[in-house]
Amino acid sequence: MRRVAHLTITHHRLILAVFAILTVLGGLLTLLVPINYNLAEFIPKDAPSSAAIRVMAEEFDDSIPNVRVFVPTQSLSEALEIKERISQVPDVHSVMWLDEFIDLTQPLELQDASIVSGFWTETGALYQVSVSLDDTVATLAQLQEIATEAGAVEGELVDLALAQQSTTSEVTTIVVFLVPIALLLLVLSTLSWLEPLVLILTIGVAVALNMGSNIVVGEISFITASVAGVLQFAVSMDYGIFLLHSRKRHLEAGEGRLQSLKSAVVDSSTAILASSATTFFGFLALLFMSFQLGPDLGIVLAKGIVFSLLCVIFFMPALIQVLDRALAATTHRSFLPSFAVLGRGISRVAVPLLAIGLVLPFAYVAQGMNDFRYGMGDYPQGSREAADREFTQEEFGRALPMALLVPRGQWGTEYELERALSEVDAVTGITSFQTQVGRLMPAEVLPQDQLSSLLSENYSRIVLTVDTPKEGDEAFAVVHEVRAIAQEYYPDAFHLTGESVVLEDMRASITADSVVVNAIAIAAVWLVLLISFRSLLIPFLLVLTIEGSIWINLSMPYLSGNYIVYIGFLVVTTVQLGATVDYAILFTQHYVENRALHSKHESIALTIKQTFGTLLTPVLILASAGFVLYAVSSLTVVSQLGQVLGRGALISFAMVNLFLPGMLIVFDRAIEKTTWKSAFMRSKR
Repeated sequence: MRRVAHLTITHHRLILAVFAILTVLGGLLTLLVPINYNLAEFIPKDAPSSAAIRVMAEEFDDSIPNVRVFVPTQSLSEALEIKERISQVPDVHSVMWLDEFIDLTQPLELQDASIVSGFWTETGALYQVSVSLDDTVATLAQLQEIATEAGAVEGELVDLALAQQSTTSEVTTIVVFLVPIALLLLVLSTLSWLEPLVLILTIGVAVALNMGSNIVVGEISFITASVAGVLQFAVSMDYGIFLLHSRKRHLEAGEGRLQSLKSAVVDSSTAILASSATTFFGFLALLFMSFQLGPDLGIVLAKGIVFSLLCVIFFMPALIQVLDRALAATTHRSFLPSFAVLGRGISRVAVPLLAIGLVLPFAYVAQGMNDFRYGMGDYPQGSREAADREFTQEEFGRALPMALLVPRGQWGTEYELERALSEVDAVTGITSFQTQVGRLMPAEVLPQDQLSSLLSENYSRIVLTVDTPKEGDEAFAVVHEVRAIAQEYYPDAFHLTGESVVLEDMRASITADSVVVNAIAIAAVWLVLLISFRSLLIPFLLVLTIEGSIWINLSMPYLSGNYIVYIGFLVVTTVQLGATVDYAILFTQHYVENRALHSKHESIALTIKQTFGTLLTPVLILASAGFVLYAVSSLTVVSQLGQVLGRGALISFAMVNLFLPGMLIVFDRAIEKTTWKSAFMRSKR
């Protein structure tokens, strides 16, 4: 590492030039990275709904209705004209309305009221529309224009369009809020007015390189695009802080500015490598999720840690060397207190504070009892999307579509299947070849354009309208019931898809992933800690401290009676572990070093004095990043992830300073016995 430090500082101008070129290239490539807004495409390829989607795409030209459009009108003729306008929207495949079910030349009062009420009220017409999901924002805008502000648009299209709009518009807003907050916080922990700019520029370069390199990955999810850069910025800022604090110590020891920089690179590299390794492997654990959003986010975040590490080791020293005179000229006193009094106070009550551990079993149980959602969560309160959905469901009820594909030609079996499906309480409508034409009418004598949406070469498509929310126990119970009925009539020969079906398969894969991902993350972090400390006991104490923080954090939605999006729940369990175990690492490293010269309680007091200020800034930056995501993002899944992560950073920091000290004191002798080449000073009797 000494040779690396020497070469970096000697060739600092060349290194800066290379990084400048790569940063510009990374920024440009970031704009070209495709973003996937459809969570359904991340469920495992072998999931039943994935197979159903593939088969339906191969067999049929259009999808099942995935959006409902209400347009105010009081004229049936005008309603027919509106239907034609909707059908002319470029990405619209088909429009289903009342005229396909009844004869509009006859008075509506004489028609089947249950059919009429599903498409027509005194105030307007409701259309069931099948649209492509390629350009959801443009399609939604055109449908909302046709509906007018007095109308409503509701369905899967709205979810994906909102995800796309939020991702493209809110990332810049998040940066605008986060960077000034980070600058202000960094001023507290640095000794030069320019050092915060150096830190932000260093990690900013790393973020640009990382996000630009996603062009190699292919496409990334909208969740990754929304949070990866912010999380990378927040969790890796402490690497640069470690380097600056190390240089400060060498300057105070009398070394020159050039030599102190070289020494700082060498000395801080151990702490930086240990901290980055735990975070890196914590993120890599997401690769073991069968739900592909995990690997998508895990690869980008793990890659980001590598870029941040490279930038701190190479780019940051080179930048400091160029700006060193300005850094020296803009020094200021520390704005943080010494925290010596806090350290002495905590050391006195460290053992009684272990009572915090009594809540951990209850927190563990509570975090597993949360009310989970498996999609993107709800719409923002007060948004048009929320108002449109509420209006449509109040006026016409819930109408969630499912598509059931069964082998074509078994008309008697299909008829019996539809009779069985019609007896399911939640099924409010069935559209199929038999309901539209009749099972006694040969398909061969009918025009193909009348059959293309219901019959393919190999399959009959039965479209069910279901009165359930898109997810939850009620919705998932209906999915299981429909699958069971289809299995009875077409054993292992049917395919079922729809929004609730996809979410049920997503739930099954995500919850199955939970134990595996957590176990791998904990094992990887434990192994890194084992190597770093060369101790058998320390890894257990540190993992317990941070895992306890995670349990407390994730129990809060249950205790407050709020639901939590499971994707955010699972991601936070690995991100909080990987990102905040650094706090426990730094604390314990100082404690072990101090124990060579001081007693247990003196070492705790001295450790808090040494580390509290160092950790405070990265903790507040990570918390701020999370709370900015929570405040800015209109996507519930992103907003909740930010809220839980921000809260988790503060809880982990509190546990490291309040719970871990007591653990180190109580297990002090055992730590010494299970740590290689440790030499703790014996307390005076």
